[in-house]
Amino acid sequence: MSAGKSTTYLRAVATLLLAVSDEQPSELEQAGSMMARTIEQGGLVHLFGSGHSMLPVLEVFPRYGSFVGLHPLVDPRLMWFNVLGSGGVPEMLFLQTVEGYATVFLDGQGLRTGDVLIVFSHSGTSVVAVEAATYAKERGLDVIAVLSRDAADSPSRHSSGETLDSLADLRIDTLAPRADALVDVEGLSEPVGAASTVVATAIALAMVTSCAARLASSGHAIVQSAREEADEHVAYRSVYEAYEQSLRRPA
Repeated sequence: MSAGKSTTYLRAVATLLLAVSDEQPSELEQAGSMMARTIEQGGLVHLFGSGHSMLPVLEVFPRYGSFVGLHPLVDPRLMWFNVLGSGGVPEMLFLQTVEGYATVFLDGQGLRTGDVLIVFSHSGTSVVAVEAATYAKERGLDVIAVLSRDAADSPSRHSSGETLDSLADLRIDTLAPRADALVDVEGLSEPVGAASTVVATAIALAMVTSCAARLASSGHAIVQSAREEADEHVAYRSVYEAYEQSLRRPA
């Protein structure tokens, strides 16, 4: 059977991933170094996104192949559980534009000076993405942005005029096009097959891998999410207890 559009999409995503690897190895390793240094010093690596950009956050921790020290900042109101109605997309899109909302959310998340905040956003121009980065910078956190530089030159939707790109200490480019989708189909006016979430998630896991290697090299004890124990519930419990302890930091 000849290759179809499904293969075209997969090859297009693979091309983006290889380009990220080839063009930004130093940025990926720098991110891993920043994350490891924070965890070694008793800090946390916080991860934030909204809408589709929350999916990399959900994929990083807790899951097999990850470890304690990563703190997902998940607000259900910034994701959707319905297309329409309660918990639907229109509500989420509205909250992304409300200045002050991200600050209220982050006030309850225990971000501390010396921590790292990773913000995922396709363009980095949404109000919540800009506000999250601003909140972190004002409190002495390093900010890593995972975004598309092609989309990042769009005007800011925050009254400050700042963008995630302008605020971040380190930027990693997903290389996803502004329109996001990758494959043109005859008869359709717009391309299909989105790329930003797939690539951002891969970048997130690449940074986690780099961080783990650095922690292991330095001899820092880490608690992994693993399948090695016969009773998986015991394995889960040990990870959750270590995670809970990581959040109990002195004021």
